[in-house]
Amino acid sequence: MSYQEFRKLTPHDIFMSGDNLSYFVGGYFPKADLMRILRRGMSIPSDEVIAREFPTVKQRKGMIPFLTLYSRCKNVREHVFDGTVRPYLEVNFFFPVTYSRDGREPERLCSFMPLLYLDRLLQTVGGCALGLRKEFHPKLRVAEDETACSFNIPNILDASFPGSSMEEAEEIDPFFAQIFTKPTLTFSYFHRTDFYTTQVFNIKNVYKASADIEWNYKGNLIKSDEHTFCNLADYTFTCSRAMSYNKYFHPEYPVDWAQITGQ
Repeated sequence: MSYQEFRKLTPHDIFMSGDNLSYFVGGYFPKADLMRILRRGMSIPSDEVIAREFPTVKQRKGMIPFLTLYSRCKNVREHVFDGTVRPYLEVNFFFPVTYSRDGREPERLCSFMPLLYLDRLLQTVGGCALGLRKEFHPKLRVAEDETACSFNIPNILDASFPGSSMEEAEEIDPFFAQIFTKPTLTFSYFHRTDFYTTQVFNIKNVYKASADIEWNYKGNLIKSDEHTFCNLADYTFTCSRAMSYNKYFHPEYPVDWAQITGQ
């Protein structure tokens, strides 16, 4: 990218892109436990907000729906310096939260990404420098045969996706798509709240699947159950650079959600 092109960039323009093959897993996290990991300004959306913004997701008392992506990432390119990194594995999590900066600003529904697990050190360090709360797990492994695909981090995560459960589908579950129509929100290792514009598109080769999950996070053992729902799909993703609250929601740099959502 030339200097002149760089100067014309707006905060919401593409900073990074790539192609993923991911299992999208919808599950439920106890609200009381989520409260303990939320940062300043964040709160759990009301049942009314969840029902309005995610109308197809089942509501469960004391629980909040969330998305986990189990991904094999390739062709991941950083656009400013035009660098492409080696393929890698990534597991990341998205929770619907409301954010209000100081109590006087309007509450904004966001998709909070508290952490990401990766198997490559370079991608982990680079992501942390950009404000993402990435964790390096060199023992993160994916295994696949005729019967199942699995992702594993010893003592942290064990996820299995039986091949026998796969059924072709026309599209991913609406909840998964709707997560990416909200500002992505993170809290970095530098104790900074950052916002991103994240897009997922060119979704193809979609399958409905089942998932057997055990995730040990901060003493909470989250397991899949009869309410867990899952898709497998190929897609392209993009994300913007990290932005402060003022820059993300600045009227001079409006994000074109109509273009992102196709509505």
